[in-house]
Amino acid sequence: MKYLIEAYSGRILSVLLGEDGRAVEIHADSKTDGLKLGDICIGRVERVAANTGACFVEVARGIKGYLPLDDLAAPRYTRKGSSPKVQQGDELIVQVSREAFGTKGMSLTTKLQLSGRYLLLEMSGTGLGISRKIQEERRRALREHLFSEQTLEEMRQQLGSCGVIVRTNAEHAPDEDIRKELQNLTGAIHQLLLTAPYRPAYTVLLRQPDRWLKRIESVQAEKLEEILTDDRNLYEALEDYLPPYLKEKLRFYQDPMISMHNAFSLTRELSRALCRKVNMKSGANLVIEQTEALVSIDVNSAHSINGRDKEKAVLKVNMEAAEECARQIRLRNLSGMILVDFINMEEKESYDQLMRHLAQSTAQDPMQVKVEDLTALGLVEMTRKKVEVPLFRQLNGHRERSENAEFLP
Repeated sequence: MKYLIEAYSGRILSVLLGEDGRAVEIHADSKTDGLKLGDICIGRVERVAANTGACFVEVARGIKGYLPLDDLAAPRYTRKGSSPKVQQGDELIVQVSREAFGTKGMSLTTKLQLSGRYLLLEMSGTGLGISRKIQEERRRALREHLFSEQTLEEMRQQLGSCGVIVRTNAEHAPDEDIRKELQNLTGAIHQLLLTAPYRPAYTVLLRQPDRWLKRIESVQAEKLEEILTDDRNLYEALEDYLPPYLKEKLRFYQDPMISMHNAFSLTRELSRALCRKVNMKSGANLVIEQTEALVSIDVNSAHSINGRDKEKAVLKVNMEAAEECARQIRLRNLSGMILVDFINMEEKESYDQLMRHLAQSTAQDPMQVKVEDLTALGLVEMTRKKVEVPLFRQLNGHRERSENAEFLP
């Protein structure tokens, strides 16, 4: 895999290319000084809307976020009114859990998380979670040598209720590096909690690194061949941020004859990622529709399927479509509720096989994807964690996607 990063139309474009040279992920991050995903700050409660089960918290002058009331099990107030319940004017520590997009505003949480290269520290957790993608032998060693119950209890004594999730990147990481990161994360959150009561509202207590930098950590290092950029400023930022095991893969692209954008056909990859219709090798296609409420994906055979082995032929097309659906969801950063209308089949065993294959295909996505069930209408229902705006909004703002593959910014 190759990871390409360039300055593009006022944004920072990050493209992860697979071994076949096709894009696996595309992100176009706007340059902003405002609050972004994962930032922690002190907000002031502007209004409590009990009928909608939420309160609205001002995190900067004129900028509000949505905080569900059921998120307030153990809030950390820095200024509190007389009522034990949350009320207007209360100040508390919140974290951006979802950025604003479309007609939906920013979402906030009091369940603080701090993420590193190998670990995720959760202030709402109570125990240890280890990525299922890590081999069982390594999982056992992590429990015994790095995250014993004694280690977790020492953390709780320092921070209160907290838990740790071990990320996939920890599988091949040295134990000492993981131990050091745990110390850094616990130290950072401990210092944050100590100083917060002395800070006024709207203070940003912790800023996350830019998303385009942090995103590289979600790629499995052993699968990453090169990190390429043709921008000197971006190269220097990468040099400062990347750990040694990734820095050794960093390259500065310089070819006076052809730009990096053209050398890797990035305009074509962007066009494909914005196109409503996706053609597959079998001749079948997907039609992808995005709305505020949900994403629908329609699988079309593009030709009639008849004969004695019709069920087998339909299953083959649906299996290919399942792989392409998983790829397109990750590529376009689709999220929320996703409904897939596969070609109808007759046998329950065929659907069972298809559902297993879809679950396996989506398991490669670093974002949480759940294949829920087959609805009564024959639609496959999926959900993908909604964190960032979809790609077409990142690139086009409020402009609609291209109907064909000739997109040019």
